Amino acid sequence: MPRISAAPTLPEQVADQLRRRIAAGEFPVGSLLPTEQQLMSELGVSRSSVREALRSLVHAGLLGARAGYGTFVCATNDVAPVLARRLDLERAADVAEVRLILEREGARLAAERATEAQCDELRKALQARLSVDDGPSYAKADIAFHQLLLEASGNALLAELYRGVGGNEQALLPLNNPDLDFKAESCALHEIDEAHATIVDAVLAEDPDAAATAAERTVELVHRYADNKTHRTTP
Repeated sequence: MPRISAAPTLPEQVADQLRRRIAAGEFPVGSLLPTEQQLMSELGVSRSSVREALRSLVHAGLLGARAGYGTFVCATNDVAPVLARRLDLERAADVAEVRLILEREGARLAAERATEAQCDELRKALQARLSVDDGPSYAKADIAFHQLLLEASGNALLAELYRGVGGNEQALLPLNNPDLDFKAESCALHEIDEAHATIVDAVLAEDPDAAATAAERTVELVHRYADNKTHRTTP
C-alpha cells in the first residue's frame, strides 16, 4: 500500500519559500536575509517557525549565521554545499581537473555572453588585483575576479558548481601565510596577473577560444606557484 506523505510543516513551508526566493536571485550569495522580526511580519508566522526554517537552511549549507552580523546567503541552491562536503572524499587531482574544466568553459562562455556591465566589473576586478599590498588581500581579489568571470558565463549552475568545488581557493592558501613576504612575491605573481589580463582582453574581444586558453594558462600558473610555495616550505 503506497505511503501517504505528511503535509509540510510550517517551518518546512517557510524554508521552501526562502529556497525559492534565493534561487530566483532575490537574495544573492553574500547578501543578508531580512531579520527574524521582518520575516515574521512578512510571512505571518511565529518566531519559532522562522528560526527552525533558518536552522534547516544553515544545516543544508545555503545560509550562514554570524553573531552580531546576521544570517547571510552562502549558496543559491543545494548543489554547492553538497559538492563542498564531498571535496575531502575525492582525489585532489580529480577536484583540480573539475575546477579547470569549469574555469575554462566559464571563460569561454563569458566571451560569448558577458554583458557590458559585467565586462566593466571584470576590468575593475583586474585593477583591484594590482592595488593590494598583502597576500590575503590578493587572494580575496583573485577569488572575486574568478567569481565574476564565472557569473559572466551566463550559466548560474556553472557558477554554482565552481563555487561548490571551492573555486581557486585551495591554490591560494600560500598567500594567506602570515609569514609571507608579499613584496618578494611580486615577480612570481606578475606572470599570473598578466595571464588574468589576457582573459579579460579575450572576453572583451568576444573571443571564446582565446578566453578558454587564457583561463587554462592562468590555472596552470596558479597551481605551479602554489606547488612551488608548498615544496619550499615543507621540511
